[in-house]
Amino acid sequence: MYLLILLLVFSGVIFGQDLQNDELDDVAEQIIYNRERTGNVTAHNLGFAMSYKPGRNKNAFTTTLLNIELLTMKSPKQLKLINANYNNSKRYVYGKLNDVFILRGGYGVKKLLNQKPYWGGIELRWLLEGGASIAFQKPYYYFVINIEQGVNGNLVIDTKRYNENSTSTHDIYGRAPFTKGLGEISLRPGLYFKSGLNFEFGYIKTQIKAAEVGAAIDFYPQGVTILADKKDQKFFLTFYISFGFGKRFNFYR
Repeated sequence: MYLLILLLVFSGVIFGQDLQNDELDDVAEQIIYNRERTGNVTAHNLGFAMSYKPGRNKNAFTTTLLNIELLTMKSPKQLKLINANYNNSKRYVYGKLNDVFILRGGYGVKKLLNQKPYWGGIELRWLLEGGASIAFQKPYYYFVINIEQGVNGNLVIDTKRYNENSTSTHDIYGRAPFTKGLGEISLRPGLYFKSGLNFEFGYIKTQIKAAEVGAAIDFYPQGVTILADKKDQKFFLTFYISFGFGKRFNFYR
C-alpha cells in the first residue's frame, strides 16, 4: 500500500516537472526579441564583401533591417599575367584601368517562410533589399620597362596607366603598389537591388548563425570602368553566398 502511494507521488512529481519544462519551452519560443545585430562576410562571383546589418523584428514573421556593406568588384573578363622575360616580375591584370570598390547603404525586409522547432534545425527566410550605392574608381598603375637609348642600353622602370595604343605585355614588369593612385579616386553614384534566401541554424534563439545565398544587381547611370575594352559599364550582376553571426535582444525605451 505504502509502495503504491510512493509510486503515485513520484509519478506526479515527474509528470509535473515534464509539464513545467514543456511550458517553459513554449514560453521561451513565444518570446519575440525586437532587435537584432548581424555581421556578415560574403563571397560573390566578382569579389568579396563585408557588411553590418542592424534589424528590428516587427513580429514573429517580419524583420526590417538596414544594410551597410563594402565590397570589391572585378570584371569577369580580367586575367592575371606575369612577364616571364624578367626575373622577379609581378603579377598584373592586362588592360585594367581601375580598381573598383562599392559602398552600399540600403533597407531590407526578411520574411519567415518556415520556423524551426525549439530543439534546433533550420529556419528559412526570404530577403528583399535595396538602396543607394557608390562606386569608388581607383586608377590601376603598372610598372613599365623602358630601354634607354645609348651604348649601355640601361633599363628604366616607369609607373604608368594602361594605354591601349602603346602598352605591350612585353614591356610590363608588374603591378605598381596599391597606394599609387589613391589621390585620384573618382566616385560613381548608383542603386542596388538584392534578393536571397536566409538559412538560420542553431538552437539558441538569441544567437544568430546564418548562411545566405542570392543575387544582386548594381546600376550606375554614369557607368563604371574596370577594363579598357569595356568602359562605362552600367550594370553589374553578382551571385553571392554569405555567412552571418550576431544576436537578438530586447530594447525598451
